[in-house]
Amino acid sequence: MPKAAAIQPNEWATIHDNFTPFEIGALNRVVLDYAHVELTLAKRWYRRTALGKTVAGLGFAFTIFSLCAAVALGLIMLTGGIDNEALLPVAWIGAGLSACAILGFFVPWALTPYRQWDRTLNGIAVMVLVIATLALGAALVRRWEAASNAVLAVPFLLLAAFAVGVIVAHVRLRVTEKPPAVDVASLTPSDIEVLRKVRRRTLKILRSRNIVAYKDFHGYDDAPFDTMPGSARRDGGRA
Repeated sequence: MPKAAAIQPNEWATIHDNFTPFEIGALNRVVLDYAHVELTLAKRWYRRTALGKTVAGLGFAFTIFSLCAAVALGLIMLTGGIDNEALLPVAWIGAGLSACAILGFFVPWALTPYRQWDRTLNGIAVMVLVIATLALGAALVRRWEAASNAVLAVPFLLLAAFAVGVIVAHVRLRVTEKPPAVDVASLTPSDIEVLRKVRRRTLKILRSRNIVAYKDFHGYDDAPFDTMPGSARRDGGRA
């Protein structure tokens, strides 16, 4: 599996080894490596109108709903829960929503500067591909009264092809070099606050995994960004 040249801080926190001592300098390095992307996205967000922010929030909610619909579609096809006149509409609507779930993660990624390898996007696309494959198998193997096997298989075949296309596009469109380096000394107070919020979210993930202790959280949260790996090392205790 490809690796990101500059990993997202949240992703770094989710794959951090529980047995590796935590260093705030290492987290600072990760945040600063990805800072150009975070600052660019933050500026885009602040330039949006209230309506734009509302639409973005509704779009994310619809993506999550579509993801749930994809899982429900797989269960319906595997269990044969629907076998009446609603079967074909459910199949097409479910396949469409499943495609929307992938697009909900792919489009924001495609619009991100210096697109890095995204494990979440790849995982969603692979999950939908698995669902489409299982649903396609069920459509071809089971005996359905409401529709012929060939007709029922069409939406799932298209969904599988779409998922494969997104996976290929994700690999081919990713950027393999790091974003431009950020000079901490040149950052404005608002830029520093944006990066502090990014680091705070990452620290919360690490705290939830017991890599960072509750008693050390605020100390790490207040640490300067000029602390680099190997300097002022502090091991995160376990809560």
